[in-house]
Amino acid sequence: MKQKLAGKSILNNSSGMITAEFIFSMTLVAGLCMVLFALNFTLSMAEVAQYIAFSAARAHAAGHITPENQVQLAQKKYAELKGNPVLAPIFGAGGTGWFRLSEQLEVRSAGASGATFSDYPSASEDRVPQVGVRFEFTPRILNMKVAFLGSTTEDGPAPSAKITGLLIREPTQQECWELEMKEVRRDAILNLDSRFQELGAAKISEYVPMEDNGC
Repeated sequence: MKQKLAGKSILNNSSGMITAEFIFSMTLVAGLCMVLFALNFTLSMAEVAQYIAFSAARAHAAGHITPENQVQLAQKKYAELKGNPVLAPIFGAGGTGWFRLSEQLEVRSAGASGATFSDYPSASEDRVPQVGVRFEFTPRILNMKVAFLGSTTEDGPAPSAKITGLLIREPTQQECWELEMKEVRRDAILNLDSRFQELGAAKISEYVPMEDNGC
């Protein structure tokens, strides 16, 4: 009889439930903290990535000798910032960091080549051409599995977003000389007044175009 009562009292003892509930709640809180930390850190690094895009676009926008030189400056600035000793461990080369940036910078220069970011809706409208730089930003830190909450992604890779820096570049010396100053401006000057026609074909060879700050 005593053994029966003793067994019954053991089965009805719930004094250890608070420990299990505490462990469960602490695990859940720790998981939520991890998710919030990853989200906040991702938003912060997205701003850093946006600065990298702006710096590369600004380097591309400055006037130079040829459009190819402008593209090289943008790519050089992009590689320089990605390889910065402070940022390199975070944006780890080869996709080993918490975040990943595209290996190659996508540059659109417009001008004579006519290359623009035509995949944006506004590109088909009568608006300023969308030119500049673009790369892909992948927050690998958001791809995680949290206890009791599951995976943050649906059985796939980490989400990604395109970071753009759209700045209209200045004309280059080559473009000003070949497309603008050598032909268009010369003809425009000759057509301003009939008196300027005295220059005529005989004086065209004496026309000397000079570029100042691009054109």
